[in-house]
Amino acid sequence: MWSAPQEMSKIGLYMVDADAQKAAMALARMAVLHPLQGPDGEALPENPAAPYHEVYHDLNSRFGKISGFIRKPLGAAPESTGVVTLDRLQALDQQLKALWAQISALEEQIRRQNEKIAAIRQLANSLQKFTSLDLDLGRLRRQGRFLRIAVGTIPAENFDQLRRALSLTNFLIKRFYSSEGINHVVLFGPSQHREEVQDLLQSADFRGLAVPQEFSGSPTQLQADLDRQSGEAEAGLKSQQQELYDLIDANLERLRLARDALLLAQPYASLGTVLKGRGGLVYLQGWVPAHRQDEIRQQLAGHLEYPFRLEFSEPGQQDFDRVPSLLKKSWLLQPFQGLVKNFGMPGYREVDPSALFALSYLLMFGMMFGDIGHGAVIALASLLFVRSYPGVTIVGVLAGMSSILFGFVYGSLFGYEHVVPALWMSPMHDPVQVLVLAVFWGAGFIVIANLLAIRNFFAAGQLEQAYFSGKGLAGLLFYLAAFYAAYQVAANGRFGWLEALAMTAPMAVIVYFNWRQSSGGLVERILVVFIEGLEHIISNVSGTLSFLRVAAFSLNHIALAAAVFAIAGMLGNFGHGLTVVLGNIFIIVLEGAIVAIQCLRLEYYEGFSRFFNGKGRAFEPLKLET
Repeated sequence: MWSAPQEMSKIGLYMVDADAQKAAMALARMAVLHPLQGPDGEALPENPAAPYHEVYHDLNSRFGKISGFIRKPLGAAPESTGVVTLDRLQALDQQLKALWAQISALEEQIRRQNEKIAAIRQLANSLQKFTSLDLDLGRLRRQGRFLRIAVGTIPAENFDQLRRALSLTNFLIKRFYSSEGINHVVLFGPSQHREEVQDLLQSADFRGLAVPQEFSGSPTQLQADLDRQSGEAEAGLKSQQQELYDLIDANLERLRLARDALLLAQPYASLGTVLKGRGGLVYLQGWVPAHRQDEIRQQLAGHLEYPFRLEFSEPGQQDFDRVPSLLKKSWLLQPFQGLVKNFGMPGYREVDPSALFALSYLLMFGMMFGDIGHGAVIALASLLFVRSYPGVTIVGVLAGMSSILFGFVYGSLFGYEHVVPALWMSPMHDPVQVLVLAVFWGAGFIVIANLLAIRNFFAAGQLEQAYFSGKGLAGLLFYLAAFYAAYQVAANGRFGWLEALAMTAPMAVIVYFNWRQSSGGLVERILVVFIEGLEHIISNVSGTLSFLRVAAFSLNHIALAAAVFAIAGMLGNFGHGLTVVLGNIFIIVLEGAIVAIQCLRLEYYEGFSRFFNGKGRAFEPLKLET
């Protein structure tokens, strides 16, 4: 039902510098090595791969910039396992550096040309407002000794009032463009009335409008000139873009060689800070799956030219926090492993709860959303994502099948309770019994979570926590005793000395353990221990009662269907059918999503948080990029 991440071994590889890149390539093709920082100090003070990594980084950066301009495919990735020398990388880096300089120059020209086109378009948009003026627009910028000219905008509702007021000062105003309640106007008049006119303009909310310096001549002439400039600029832009594409096409072979070299150089370059050495001897260490030791030894023997020394060792307890976790692969459990990783990565030797998570999640979904028809719709709808999101399809089909199973248990088909005979009964027929069963389900769930926590403590060598902590054996005994006591009170109405002793003894062990683990003054330790003990009791009570939502949503599912049929019963035949269809769609989409989230919440907060810290390190192997 559950398993731990794969067993790992620490690998130590001693070899000559000339074989380091071949070893990196062989290990990368197997994707078995999680590199580990090598030892520092006088024994191995050098980083032989550091210069290689630096040149690789520069070349990869330049290739990444240039690749955005490539329009034609570069071909398949290389099959060769040959060594890419540092000199080869440097030569390619210089070639791409020169190519990038040419591309940058063309890009700068294209940028300036785009700015020119944008400026021309802006002028053309501005000119549209002046097309009704049949005059030399350059005159609107000139002010004479006796004549004042002003161009600007005013709200449309103020135009008539301003025109009448300006007529008293011998000023003329003309509207030449209107848009969205704003009038663009030009006004003429004698300069001696400047101050009086200025007051009138301010009261009318007049806002001055600058006439661009490029506007000299009639609007018709200016439009023709802008059209000509725009055409020339567009043609120039196309020519520059074509020159850039031609440059890239002319260097496709060089770019392909750079791509191939980067792919082959990546494994060794990624060891820039990991590989340690001195005097031509290098050392590489990391973590590998234990069951692949013989394969690693054979591959290295077949690829390395010079003698080497290979060591494997089992991780000690002090290494558990550093050992990466490699979960066992399963196409069926893969989407559930993704949901587990959303909470955290299982630590090395911790339980991988993916299988248990999948089973309990699907069972709870079916309990809350039991309906044959609704489950079938969910399963069939999930098939639509089989190519784009296969994980969604797996979870959706399994959840739909669980819903179908509990639909037969409840005797529910699209909300109809009397079409299919129930294997048990509809939750609405005995809601108290359903609530009681939900509590027992929650108790069993918490007991399993506590057992897994004890198992994880033993695997990590934390024996005191396994026996005496609130998540250990003492915590489990207290929970079982408290649950038994609650059952006795509810069923028989009694709470005797046996129940009290069964609860008090493990709680005393937990309190004593917390006292030993705490530090500080006497009052502070008492307060901390009291709060931790109280928190443990509240956590167990609230965790168990949280599973009442399993029953609540199963009841809610049936209640929603009943509400739909009640509304449909008040309508005619067509309205009845339409209401039933739309109501079922509403239930599937809305309640289905809510139930899926509630199941996830119970798994995370009432399950994982009790036994699973999620602080493991994911296994990230050295591998070839594609």
